[in-house]
Amino acid sequence: MQPNRRLNEFLPIKFANGQEIKQFSKPCVSCGTMLHAKDMHGVARLVEDHIAIAAKAHCHSCGSDFGVACVINSQKQVKRVVLPRFLFSLYLRNLPPQARETAPQAQVRPFPLPEERDAREDAAAIAQMRPPVSGFQPKDIVRAEETLGRFQEKPIPAWLILDGQRFDFDRIAPDARVKEGEYLLDGCLIYRIN
Repeated sequence: MQPNRRLNEFLPIKFANGQEIKQFSKPCVSCGTMLHAKDMHGVARLVEDHIAIAAKAHCHSCGSDFGVACVINSQKQVKRVVLPRFLFSLYLRNLPPQARETAPQAQVRPFPLPEERDAREDAAAIAQMRPPVSGFQPKDIVRAEETLGRFQEKPIPAWLILDGQRFDFDRIAPDARVKEGEYLLDGCLIYRIN
């Protein structure tokens, strides 16, 4: 099954008659702002002598999301598809590569592209370099002797007393994301004010 991607990654697509679709755009159904292929995620496939598109568009102006399901013929006429977008998308994503569909977008990639891998590795490295963010830095920390278990060879205290306020254990968060009223202990244990 092909993954959903930005529609601009599928373009250009060439018909047998030499006509080529280089861009695709549609107005937002809420505010009318023109949205381009880079604002839509889904799939575009060359099926017989038509380009079939099933995508979800996101308008950056008004924030609305809406479905796009259409077919473009070799004369560049766009026809709406009556089938619900999610069903049409499922059909297109499961469709085997077609006879004249030789573009890279027709091939299912078992591994991410090098750019995708690099971006994921960079994001992980940046996340590790950031210091853990906590709502405040207490001067006095008292850990409960009662433990709830262990995580990464560290005991999980049932509660903490931070500058006189009790915080109960809430969850484990290896990504070190805390919210208001929470405290991060040992870089992965989240405690919530009681």
